[in-house]
Amino acid sequence: MTYNIAYYMDIGQRETQEDCLFVNGLTVQQDKMKFARIESVTEPGGFFAVCDGMGGHAGGEWASSFVCGKMKDFMKGLSFSDEYVLNIFREIQRKMEKEGMENSGSTAACLMLKGNISKIYNIGDSRVYKITKKEILTLSHDHSLVQSLVDKGELSGHEAKGHPYRHIIEFGLGDVFKRQWNTNDKKVYMQDDVLNAKEYYLICTDGVNDVLPVAEIYDLMGPDPF
Repeated sequence: MTYNIAYYMDIGQRETQEDCLFVNGLTVQQDKMKFARIESVTEPGGFFAVCDGMGGHAGGEWASSFVCGKMKDFMKGLSFSDEYVLNIFREIQRKMEKEGMENSGSTAACLMLKGNISKIYNIGDSRVYKITKKEILTLSHDHSLVQSLVDKGELSGHEAKGHPYRHIIEFGLGDVFKRQWNTNDKKVYMQDDVLNAKEYYLICTDGVNDVLPVAEIYDLMGPDPF
């Protein structure tokens, strides 16, 4: 099966690039790309991820880069087993606590593909969208304070969009999330999906979806980003 892949990075208003991409085995962390990189890959499967570091300056940059550097472990088996995936995330978390920088962490929004079968994983508030001929669908689920309030019915989706605490993350990878991993009170979000012809996935940080409404993202990219 042939996949069309495009990826792009821009540091935006930050002083350091705290985002990192994992593109089917390649780790990418650049301040700015002049153009999006586009390629076609014929593979039985693949693994793609976007990580957004936190901790300020070197902390966030290190955290996202560290997580992307360990993503190759997912490609050893490309297994859709939940336990397989959780074990790798737990191992990444363990290594970050052991080798990492204090007060740092990272989100991870991931897509695993085998043929046209896919699985979405996410930790934090980086997102995975699906673009179809008619609409854009949010396939990931934020681990944020605001999303928790929405889930409990204490906040509406409309109120969440401009909420002053929307950037508070409740779960991720790194030493700042050690308690959540130890108590197991937060879970890696997982969702199965099928990629049909003329459909596309978009993986991005909140640097995209916090600036652009979902409808505008679709207007810019749908129904065919290429």
